Formats: sequence, structure tokens, C-alpha cells
Amino acid sequence: MAMEVRCPSCGMVYSSIIPPLCSCGQRLEIAYEYEEIDVSKWGRRKPGVWRYSELLPSVRERITLYEGGTPLIKSKLGEELGLALYLKDETRNPTGSFRDRLATVAVSYALPYAENGFVIASNGNGAAALAAYASKAGREAYVVVPKLIESGKLAQIVALGAKVIRYGQTVDEGIGYAEGLAEGKDLYNVTPESNIIGLEGQKTIAFELWEELRPTHVVVPTGSGSNIYSIYKGFLELKRIGLLDEIPKLIAVQAEKCSPIASEVLGVEPRAEPTKALALYVKSPLMKELAVEAITESGGTAVLVGEDELDLGQKLLAREGIFAEYASSVVVPAIMELAEERYFEKDDTIAVVITSSGLKGQYSESREKFAIGGTKLEILRMLKEKTMYGYEIWEALERPMKYQAVYQHLRELESMGLIEEAKRKGRRVYYTLTQRGLNLLESLHK
Repeated sequence: MAMEVRCPSCGMVYSSIIPPLCSCGQRLEIAYEYEEIDVSKWGRRKPGVWRYSELLPSVRERITLYEGGTPLIKSKLGEELGLALYLKDETRNPTGSFRDRLATVAVSYALPYAENGFVIASNGNGAAALAAYASKAGREAYVVVPKLIESGKLAQIVALGAKVIRYGQTVDEGIGYAEGLAEGKDLYNVTPESNIIGLEGQKTIAFELWEELRPTHVVVPTGSGSNIYSIYKGFLELKRIGLLDEIPKLIAVQAEKCSPIASEVLGVEPRAEPTKALALYVKSPLMKELAVEAITESGGTAVLVGEDELDLGQKLLAREGIFAEYASSVVVPAIMELAEERYFEKDDTIAVVITSSGLKGQYSESREKFAIGGTKLEILRMLKEKTMYGYEIWEALERPMKYQAVYQHLRELESMGLIEEAKRKGRRVYYTLTQRGLNLLESLHK
């Protein structure tokens, strides 16, 4: 049965697809009968997202890979800094990031409405999560990802069987494209900025932290703002149930180079430039207002981290036994800065959310050299000489194969960022090498 949400302003009722805003402009929010929630049931269930089913949308079937219930690790760095610091290790989720929490709820809920499949606009982690859970559900997944995306994430998405569409430089630009694709192909859109169902899964981080730690502060790497807002909503619901007197202070961490949310909180000039922490490269986050509300209403703050601090953050997390991507590693220099400023009190308990695995980062050049060979390498060499279309490439290849196989090679090369569309003439799509593809060819001759 589809969840229904009534607009508190105009009374319009939404079901199945629930957007963030009503057509009248009022913010919509998924709510529950909080006075009827019996949290004693949670302790009798296995750890994981669905442990908290009373505070999640009702579903007919759970599509799960046993996400959530991730470890909480006492930090060595915290001991050195004199802080009670704990690491919430979301890299242990099935596809290696916190977005699996979103995917299990969104896909499970939407299954009756997604006969043609799902779509998401994502800068990597959400796309990989949707690819996995849609595959588990036996449905197609279309993922709209920016041209600037780590190749490790792209390889994971392709391996999990999603149909990859490269669009724009950042995830912001792909959101409208995904909405159009959802309408044109009758796909269920699980992009957080377009459909708030999946955010209900992400808020379970707050429930787990409450059960295990009762933190006074929660530090969150922040790109689109959806995760810090989701965690805030989770704590807010615990307060409504009567389990919390005070919401933990939420601290957003952003890269100095791309800081629309943190800059708003800190009152400094924002920047919107590419950063090595690519998962945080969101220039104009649609959830900025909600993220800022989560930070300010909880009494939290924000921290900006420089590019030269990212490697240090990754190395210090490795000392804890966690290999995190740069977008997660920002939290370490942020904690060090706050400790130096004596931001924390003696009795504070701090949880740091490590959002995604470093295995999703860039592959080395040698890895790509190993992966690209045979027909794909021959196609790259042809496209270095001139732009060509699929049938033309098939005719020029000196090996027997069906021309459909050539198109498969072209799709894979495009998903890896090695070729791109140069032009169209009628139904013919002409391809050319990207700078990345050219660099790879040149490296093979060194």
C-alpha cells in the first residue's frame, strides 16, 4: 500500500512518489504515529536498517543485502587528542557506502511502481547502491552520473549491471535529466532531491548511534546535504518519541574548494570548484536549506578542509584500520581543527560518520592498462585518428564479431570516461577520445 503524505498547507495528498515540496511550495515530510512506537521491539531484532521498521515506510517485500548495523569503533586519534571519539564505519555496507541504507528502503518501497525500473542522479555512491539493489530486485537501473566521477565507482556501477548515462560536470546538473528520464521511460526516480522516501533509510544512522553511544556531537562529511539532514530527522524523531531530551550537535565538513553549505553556516564566501573529494563536489545542493537547518537547529557548526589535508586524513583513518575515500577522510582534519580550537567539552562524546570506502576511488594507471586490451584498445587507437560511428568501427576492425558487440564495447569505454560523443548525424553517433583516453594511450607507449 502506497504511503500517503498530506500537505499541511493546501491539503494535497501525495502517494507512491513523494516529492520534497508540494506544488504549492510547502515542504513535505514523512511522519509516523510516534506515540504508538514501541522501541522495546528493536532490541529483539537483528541489527540493520529494517530493525527500525516502525519508523520506515511500509513495504510489501524487503529488498535487502543486510545493510546497516555498521561497526562503531573507538578512535586511537581521539585518545591522542583527549577526546571520546568514535568512528561509525559505513564502509562496511554491502556496496561500501551509507547510500545502501537509502537504496534498500527506496527500492523496497517502490517495487510495485517500478515495472520499467529505477533511475537516480548520483555522483557515484548512490548509483552503485541502486545498481546493486535493483539487480537484486530483478529490475533495470538507470544511473545519471557526472563526467567527474571516480573510476572505481564507475567500474562498480558497470559491474552491477546499471545503464550508465554521463551528464554534466556535477551531480547537480543531472537531477533534472534524471527527472526527465523517469517521465520519458516511466522509471521510478529514487534521487533524494526528487523523492524523499530513501532518506528514511539514511536516518537509521541516528537510531544506531542512539542505541550504541548517545553522542553529544555527530560529525558528517557533507556534499548534497541529504545525509546530515537525514541524521537530523532521525534524532528529531527519537526526541518526539521521548527517547531524547536534546538532539546531538551536528557538524558538517566540506572541502574548502566546494563549500556551499559550510560557508552558509560559517558566514564566509562560498566556493564551487572541483575538489579531490569528488563525492563532495556539489556546487548548488538542492537540500542546502534543510542541511543548514539541521546544523543550526541542533546547535552545531561546520568546518572547511583544504586539499592538502585530504591525504593526511586518509592516512590517519588507515591507522584505525579503515580505508576511506577522500570525501570521508575530510572528517579527520576537521576533528583535529576543532580539538585545537577547544570546541569540545571534557565530557563530550563524538561520533564521526565515515561514509564511503577508499576502494571506490581512482584506479591506478597500471590497473587501467591491465583492464583495457584487445578490441577496446583497437577502438581507442582508431578514435585517436578520427571520429567514427559504431558501424564504421565494426567494418574497420580486423576481427570477426557481431556489430552489436562493438556497440557494447563503445558503451563500456564511454562509461569508463575514455571516449565521448563528438556529434550526431541523423541516427549516427560519432565518438572521439576524451583527454583521459588519450592519456591512457600515451601511457601505453612509455
